[in-house]
Amino acid sequence: MTLSDHFSTESHIAQPKIILHEQPSLDVAPPIGVTPPQILAQRAADGQRGAAWRLLHRIVENDPQAIEAVTALQDDRLARNLVEFIALGTWAGKSFDVPVSLRSSYTRTRLRTLFLPPAGIDQARAERVLTAVLRDERLAVRETAMYLLGIIGSSVAVPELIQALHDPMPSTRLEAVKALGRTGSPEAVPALLDALHGADEQMGTQIFRALVSLGHVAVPALLETCLSSSPWVRWHSVRALGEIHDDAALPALVRALNDTDHSVAWMAAKGLASFGKECVKPILHLLINAETTPWLRETASYVLDKQCRYHTELKLYLQPLLQEMHQSAYREGTGYTALKALEHLETDGVLS
Repeated sequence: MTLSDHFSTESHIAQPKIILHEQPSLDVAPPIGVTPPQILAQRAADGQRGAAWRLLHRIVENDPQAIEAVTALQDDRLARNLVEFIALGTWAGKSFDVPVSLRSSYTRTRLRTLFLPPAGIDQARAERVLTAVLRDERLAVRETAMYLLGIIGSSVAVPELIQALHDPMPSTRLEAVKALGRTGSPEAVPALLDALHGADEQMGTQIFRALVSLGHVAVPALLETCLSSSPWVRWHSVRALGEIHDDAALPALVRALNDTDHSVAWMAAKGLASFGKECVKPILHLLINAETTPWLRETASYVLDKQCRYHTELKLYLQPLLQEMHQSAYREGTGYTALKALEHLETDGVLS
């Protein structure tokens, strides 16, 4: 493809006919021309790469008329071509050798903003185009669409994103998880938790992050999966509940201090440490009523010791209990000492 193929139809300067025997270097940008951005936008939608290059150049240069031309044009083909260029560097299915100035990561980032309201394409059209692109046969294009849907926080595409959790490509599944985590949709939670069962470490970590991003809407389902027979699922569920920090999760996290799996119990302890004084009373109740196993002694004493450090007024009441839990006969004395600590805390009004 020659230089004239790229640019001659848009330049206002007459170009001599030059026969080139090899692909020209585009390190030096040709003239931009004076064609109005509205016309460039429509021609770019039609697949003309010369018009597309000039339009992209103006966008990267923050030309308000170029940005308005893209956002105002009611032609989904332009938006689809933009997604393709961001993903592959091609335009309308054809190679697109652009100057160096448009090959940077900044250019792709700048073009992504065209899909973000309120400064870009209206959200309804952006969601319509990106949801349709999710069915594109090209992997990079699908993943770019997922990424953009995630940035938008679109809930419209949740069914398609859930379906993408079963894509044969691991990278696509990861992008779907990321996007689902930004939707704010309760419908995404069961699908993410279901995907957790067969997830490897990388996918499991990304699912955890997505659940934390979903926040409080994920709590009811996470409370159920805390009772899963799978330690792997319980571990991620407890971890997410600790990060979300919803008061409704407090009983489940306290119960998990005595989980049969050591790693789950310690993850619960880590999550509870940030709940503050609110966790002290239920932990004391657990120590009073449950058998003091070696793991419960470790996890409960860890959390209570943290609270003594954060809230010095608790130290007078909890220090005898902590000392008892580190005695060789802790199994016999922990429950009674916890009961006395609770009584004194309540009598003195330290705990509500």
